[in-house]
Amino acid sequence: MNRLANILAKSGLLREDLDYHLVRWSMIIIFVFFGYQKWFWYEAQTLIPFISHGPLISWLHPLFGIEGASWFLGVSEWLICALLVLGFRNHTLGALGALGSIVTFICTVTIIPFMPDAWAASSGGFPAMGGNTPFLIKDVVLLAVSVYLLKENLIRVPDPNASNYFLRTLCRTADSLGLLKSDFVYNLLRASIIFIFLIFGYGKWFEYAARLMVIYITHGPLIFWLYPAFGFRGESRFLGASEWVTGALLFTGFWNKKVGMLGSLMSTFTFFSTVTIIPFMPNGWAASAGGFPAMTGEVPFLMKDLVLLAVSIYLLKQDVVRVVGTEERRVMQGTYLDA
Repeated sequence: MNRLANILAKSGLLREDLDYHLVRWSMIIIFVFFGYQKWFWYEAQTLIPFISHGPLISWLHPLFGIEGASWFLGVSEWLICALLVLGFRNHTLGALGALGSIVTFICTVTIIPFMPDAWAASSGGFPAMGGNTPFLIKDVVLLAVSVYLLKENLIRVPDPNASNYFLRTLCRTADSLGLLKSDFVYNLLRASIIFIFLIFGYGKWFEYAARLMVIYITHGPLIFWLYPAFGFRGESRFLGASEWVTGALLFTGFWNKKVGMLGSLMSTFTFFSTVTIIPFMPNGWAASAGGFPAMTGEVPFLMKDLVLLAVSIYLLKQDVVRVVGTEERRVMQGTYLDA
């Protein structure tokens, strides 16, 4: 494990702010693409069950109408995107963008308990996901990432006491909530990814999930071999077992960083594999909206894996830093004792 950590450390993974930039840009891409498609009628119709069952957004249709609600969300997402971009330089605007992102994903995550057919009855219901739940459940990670981005903007303020009233108040509030503690966001992101692996891994033990996986595996350049190797049900069980192993390794990583590093590496490979499906997914771009970049079909579901991939790289970097640092301290202590 120490050799693996050293190899990863020398790969450029530990470059300053690499993980921060990857996570921030992944969220910017999400808001660009999802904001774009909301200008088209096909997406306004797609949003109907989400908005009508969203306890925090159900007012959008009565106020703006079906198409107007979609436009409102498109404007909001592009505004948040612009603030996140500006947040690289301006911490006040970046914090505003992160707050907007937090509100966005609180609104989407709270839809899950009210979404009809949210859990697969054929597989005993909860926690076997059905309907639109898999699409929404990934927003748990996106919500955690939004908190991470808020923290990053706040801790990069040179002197909070000398900043504007908004930042001072936000820094004090975040500090009182424990958000600025060194490992708070690291643990939050780790827990959110573990949750994803556990709940998605569970569904893959059932036939309904095996059927849903067909389109992804047959068009996945890195996973197409699963069918020839394991068969229809076998590939789904293989993925379920792999996801549970990854989740277990990540969970163990709360205490053992070497094991956690292995889990982070497996998580990185998992989401790299799913992201590479996007260019090969049939009917992934809405012809009625001019095609790319208007997402449709399975592409919006896969697009969120850009953020999950960035989070996996963040966790991998943090684990490598901890493993290498622990080993260096051990060597230094051994040298001191020998002397």
